[in-house]
Amino acid sequence: MLHQKLIKNTQFKKQKIYRLFVPIILVILFAFQHLAYSQQYVVVDSENGDRLTGSWRGGTDTHFEIEYNGQILKLPLAGHTLSFPSNLAHVPDRTAAKYFHNGLTLLELGLPEKAQQRFEAAIEELPKYPDAHYQLGLLYKANGDNANALERFRSVAILDAPSFDLVPLFHELGNTALANEAYDVAADNYQLILTYYPDHPDVLGLKYLTGFLRIEQLEDPSGGLILLESAIKDHPDMVFHEKALFLIGKLQADVDQLENSLHTLDRFVTRYPESEWIYKAHLIRAATYLKLGRLEEAADEAILVAEISGDEAVKERAKEILDQTKWTVYTGANGLPDNHIQAMTTDGTWLWIGTPKGLMLFGIAYDKWIPVEVVAQLINTSLGNVPDVTAIAANSQEVWVGTRSQGAIHYSQLTGAIQNYSPVDGFPAWIKDIKMDEAEIWFATDIGIIRKIRGGIEPFLHYNTQNSPLPADDIETLLLTPQTVWGGSVEGEVVMFDREKQEWDSYHSTEIREGMRVVGLDIAEDQLLFTWFNADEKSNGYFRADMDGGNGKSTTLDTGIEDENDLRNIYIRGALDTSPIVKKKPEVEPVEDIPDPTISEFSPETEALEIEPPPKPQIPLVLWIATNQDLYTHHTRSADVWQYTTTPRILTGELIVEALIVVNNKVWLGTSNGLATMRAQ
Repeated sequence: MLHQKLIKNTQFKKQKIYRLFVPIILVILFAFQHLAYSQQYVVVDSENGDRLTGSWRGGTDTHFEIEYNGQILKLPLAGHTLSFPSNLAHVPDRTAAKYFHNGLTLLELGLPEKAQQRFEAAIEELPKYPDAHYQLGLLYKANGDNANALERFRSVAILDAPSFDLVPLFHELGNTALANEAYDVAADNYQLILTYYPDHPDVLGLKYLTGFLRIEQLEDPSGGLILLESAIKDHPDMVFHEKALFLIGKLQADVDQLENSLHTLDRFVTRYPESEWIYKAHLIRAATYLKLGRLEEAADEAILVAEISGDEAVKERAKEILDQTKWTVYTGANGLPDNHIQAMTTDGTWLWIGTPKGLMLFGIAYDKWIPVEVVAQLINTSLGNVPDVTAIAANSQEVWVGTRSQGAIHYSQLTGAIQNYSPVDGFPAWIKDIKMDEAEIWFATDIGIIRKIRGGIEPFLHYNTQNSPLPADDIETLLLTPQTVWGGSVEGEVVMFDREKQEWDSYHSTEIREGMRVVGLDIAEDQLLFTWFNADEKSNGYFRADMDGGNGKSTTLDTGIEDENDLRNIYIRGALDTSPIVKKKPEVEPVEDIPDPTISEFSPETEALEIEPPPKPQIPLVLWIATNQDLYTHHTRSADVWQYTTTPRILTGELIVEALIVVNNKVWLGTSNGLATMRAQ
């Protein structure tokens, strides 16, 4: 067939780097009627310089016919050159064709640099000239300039891929880039094959390989996922199927296609029970069940991995997931006005929660989550605008609510009455902490400390750096004891107020070293508990002392933490340790030296010496310490025994812990992404 022979001959020539352009002398064997009436375009160049472009109508061994301007022209083969373009827009004019043909001639003469100039001139004349782009690509490749070669071959593929066999070239360039760890270039070459030659045999493996490159090297999970899903659908029996199926399940979990991930990984663990990724697959399934709130199934998967895996790292991850199943999480779907918990307190029966979009109240006395919207609505509407709640203090009779810009709100639980303390009336706008007892209410603000004496003549006392020895006006946190008020500034300095002497003083301890910044204050039994961080040493921990600040001891918790936010967010709560004391086996007492009977037991020197009694031992406590990563439990009776549970990862985004409460045998953790709770044991 004439047309087929021409195309075959043209393709063969295009695969050569050097070729001599000569007038094509065609030997036409037969003509097919279906080709004679098709819409195949033909360009006829005659020896006298004329050019005709029409539709191919067929031919014999001596003549051919074209349809030109509505007429059928019968022309002799002799003296004419025929070409069959796939797109008329790619047909060069005589000037572009002349440059191109001269370039081919120069190649035959061994002058590639001059030939390159002619091909470039041809492209200047006709930018969409695939043959010229192709020849330039071959020249660049021969010179080792693979980047420019790729761009030329890309242009050829875009313009007229069917007329050129570019697959070997793209494959070779891709393999070279892969060997040089230029993964983006390798994936680019392979993708061109997948896009423009989808039926080529090389596509079978390349779709898998390109998907792996995009996922593992180029951080393009969405592009890799699409390729691998297509690969396992079209070519499920390849050796790459196992890895691809696992990665698809993992990526689906990463982009929250949770049910799809479970389905994919179920297929994976069923088909490949001995796979090197089998434990990871079970862990992903466990984490996915966790996100879906299917805690029992998550626990089953985690326990399975912990029991059968010999990899300690895998077991540790299984334990973390198992810890996660202990948590119950509440978000906006459960009645929270906002997932960002900024303040939290309890009066034993009710849980008061402050968010940027107001306050919410929940009943927790019967181990149930019961929203009480009426009270919350009453407080949230008392200022006209919904308050940005930053601090809460509550007891069975009253609740104080501090805001970021609207002062404070007082709510009586006995009468339901509400009173506002507004910046308009001189009250500080930003309340950062509130503490109260039967005698007083104290407010930490960004302009000092406010004190309200119950039943006093003067409604408020204002302490700042101008009238008292506060380390700073910006006070972050407060703590009340019967004898003392403790305050921590935004810079982590500690100040104390003697309630009997009515005097302020700074607080220092040798255990609080330079660089430590106190960020939290609490009291448990007869002991003070401070949390601190040290940005210079990349560490954080807690400080425990007697009620007057004496007998203090500092304990480092985490080290090597780069992110100051992870260092700063550390909260502590403590309670009396009522666990049974484990008795140690008696040790054999050493044999005492027999005293010398000639030496008196007492002498004037020993009688005059006063021995200072040892400090009173601190009551054993159970400490709960929350950070952005973990919730630690420590029985102070056993100095070397610590337990930890990872904080709830089912909350989306980076977790920032904002508040910690332990009440009614439950731990409540307020975070930047929701509220989580678990049993305290």
